Amino acid sequence: MLVDLHTHSTFSDGRYTPTMLVEEAAAQGIVVLAITDHDSWNGVAEAQAAAARLGGKVRVLTGVELGTQYENDSVHILGYHVRTDCLALQNKMDEMRHARERRLYEMLAKLDALGYHVEVEACDPRNRAVGRPHVAKALVTKGYFATVQQVFDALLRRGGPAYVPQPKLLPDEAVALIHAAGGSAVLAHPSELADQTLPERLLSSVPFDGLEVYHPSADAAARRPWPGVARSRGLLVSGGSDFHAIPDRFPTRLGVWQVEYNDVKGVIEWK
Repeated sequence: MLVDLHTHSTFSDGRYTPTMLVEEAAAQGIVVLAITDHDSWNGVAEAQAAAARLGGKVRVLTGVELGTQYENDSVHILGYHVRTDCLALQNKMDEMRHARERRLYEMLAKLDALGYHVEVEACDPRNRAVGRPHVAKALVTKGYFATVQQVFDALLRRGGPAYVPQPKLLPDEAVALIHAAGGSAVLAHPSELADQTLPERLLSSVPFDGLEVYHPSADAAARRPWPGVARSRGLLVSGGSDFHAIPDRFPTRLGVWQVEYNDVKGVIEWK
């Protein structure tokens, strides 16, 4: 049975609504789907309602992805089975999303000074967790660049001419908030960290519950150490496609990057 425990909707930087994600998951034979929007669980209720209309073909897990910073690396942390009535986590996510909006205006001002004129409306104002992908898509839509990746390479990469640092939590703060909401905290896509000593150091110092072993950033060779790391530390194993529905970002469709239920059932059946 196929599952996908890492997807993004229009409530963060994805291009599918929660309903579209559920419908596509059902079409691709995915039986468990986690909506893990950045700093937001606002799309989960819609996704679960869509799943109910489909007669339970897809189970939707409540999830979230929190952005943190440690040393020089951006460390993403997935939270599963979080309670959406937890005010501590809700308030912190609200704060982080508003910080993203302030950051958006700073990026647009930098772009304007560089000769790239993008309206705020082009960055999807209905989306509360606004980030660099929205700015990049707006620049592509206006014809300045051909792809989102070109925008990142030229302007929005870390240290790029239009880059603005994003206010972030520390990893231990994010894990504590997820635990306060009754959830399990999973270190996301460890192969993406520039400093490859960092996953082991973080897992030694922060009370993570799991590790995202299966992710498109790690081919079979890059993924090889992670199952052993998870096993040796007694961690849950997670996995997902990190699907955004962005045409030039792999995977371009749900179901292309496949994760089996049995490989990540500890996360799905947690508690």
